[in-house]
Amino acid sequence: MEKERHPFYLQLSLRLLSAVIILFLMYIGKGMLVPLCLAGIFTLGLATPCGWLEGKGFNKNLAAMTCVLLSLIIVALIIFFISMQMANFKEDLPKLKTQFNQGLAEGEKFLHDKFNVSHSSLVKYLSELEDTMLSHSSTVVGTTFATLTTVILYFVLVPIYTFLMLIYRGQVVKFLEESFEDKYKGHVTNIVKNTKFVIRSYVGGLGIEMLIVAALICIGLSVLGVKYAILLGILGAVMNIIPYLGIFTAILISFLITISTNGISTALLAILILAIIHMIDSNILLPKIVGSKVKINALVTIVVVILGENIWGIPGMFLSVPLIAILKVICDGSVGMKPWGILLGAEEKLKK
Repeated sequence: MEKERHPFYLQLSLRLLSAVIILFLMYIGKGMLVPLCLAGIFTLGLATPCGWLEGKGFNKNLAAMTCVLLSLIIVALIIFFISMQMANFKEDLPKLKTQFNQGLAEGEKFLHDKFNVSHSSLVKYLSELEDTMLSHSSTVVGTTFATLTTVILYFVLVPIYTFLMLIYRGQVVKFLEESFEDKYKGHVTNIVKNTKFVIRSYVGGLGIEMLIVAALICIGLSVLGVKYAILLGILGAVMNIIPYLGIFTAILISFLITISTNGISTALLAILILAIIHMIDSNILLPKIVGSKVKINALVTIVVVILGENIWGIPGMFLSVPLIAILKVICDGSVGMKPWGILLGAEEKLKK
C-alpha cells in the first residue's frame, strides 16, 4: 500500500480551506452564479429532449430554442393559473379581515379554556407584534422591491443562459475531458453522465411529486370545505420543493387563510391533513420517486438548505439539493473524495 504524500490533518485543512474559499466566492458572486446555476440545472434537464430533437433533424439552435420556449410556456401557464387564484383571493381580502378577527376571537377563547391564557396577555403580545411589524415596514417594502427586481432579472437571464448552454454543451463536456490527463478521462466521462442522469431524474421526479402532493392537498382541503383549496394545494406543492422546511411554511399559510375563512376547528383539521400528506410524501413518495436517484441523507439536506438560504437567499434553498447531489456524484467518481461521498449519502443497510 502506498503511503500518503501528506499527513491527514494537512489534507483535511487544505480541503476545509478550499470549501471556505468556494463558499466565500459563492456569496460575493451571488448575482452572477445564481442564474448560471439555475440555467445549468435546466440545461441538464433539457439536454435529453434537445438531443432527441437534434436526432430528428433539428439543428442545434432550433432544438435549443424549441426546448426553452416549451419550458417557458409551461412556466407561464403555471404562473397564470396561480395569478388567477390570487386574484380571486384578493377580491375577498376585505371579508377575510373580519373573518380573521372572528378566528382570533375563537382562538383566544380556545386558549383561555384549554390553557387558561388571559385576555390581557394576548392583547399585549399582539400589540407588541403589531408595533414590531410597523417599525420594520419600510425594510419589508425595500426588500420586496429588491426581490421583485431580482426575479424579473432572473426571468430574463436564465432562459438566455439555458439556450446558450444547450448549444455549447458539447464544448463544455469536451473542455472537462481535456482538462485532465488521459488516465482520468474515463472518470470524467462517467461523472458527466451520472450528473446528467441524477439531475434529469431529480427534476422529473420532483415534477411528479409536486403534482401528486398538490392533488392530495387540494382533495383533502376540498373535503373540509376550504374555499381556497386549489391555491393552497399549489402553494403547498411549490413550497414542498424545499426539503423538510417548506412544509412548515405551507402549514402556516394554510392555517392563516383557513382560520380566516372557515374558523379555527377547520384550520386545525387542515394542519392535520397537511401533516399526514407530508408523512406520506416523506416516507413513500420522496424515497420512491426522488430519493432513489438523489441519495442524500436528511442531516446533510437540512444543513445545505439552511446554508443555501444564508448564501443565496430563497434561490439557494431551491438549488441546494441538486447542487449537493452533483457534488456527491463528483465525490463518488473521484478516488480521493469517496469518503466525502459516503458522508453525504444515505445510510445503506449492512449485510450480515
